[in-house]
Amino acid sequence: MRVIPVSRSKQWLSWGATSWLITTLLFWLVRFVILGQPWTTVHAFRFLLVALAVSAFAAICGWLGARWLGLSILSGNLLGLLCMAFVSRGNTGWEELSSLLVYLELLGLGLAVGVVLELVLLFAGRMGSGRGR
Repeated sequence: MRVIPVSRSKQWLSWGATSWLITTLLFWLVRFVILGQPWTTVHAFRFLLVALAVSAFAAICGWLGARWLGLSILSGNLLGLLCMAFVSRGNTGWEELSSLLVYLELLGLGLAVGVVLELVLLFAGRMGSGRGR
């Protein structure tokens, strides 16, 4: 697929940086705007680090050749953040933790889908190369 950069491409760096920026901004939007929590530099920095970890992992996977894994992690991350923003509206206290659970579930689902896709492509490639003998 042409949308996904090839492995070992510098484009994965821009995908990771863009994902890091979007993820950080969405985390801050949920925490400080939707939930109405006061701005604290410590929490903002921690969300920035979480966003960096998720985005870097996805970009490194794609750069190393697991392109579908990288794309599905990024997709699960974005979908999870958008659902987190939707679920956290109107929640207070312990109820707002449900939005974090929704985010983590969708991020994990993106990871699982990516692993399955990569395994299917791996085995399909092995089966296809064995037929020509």
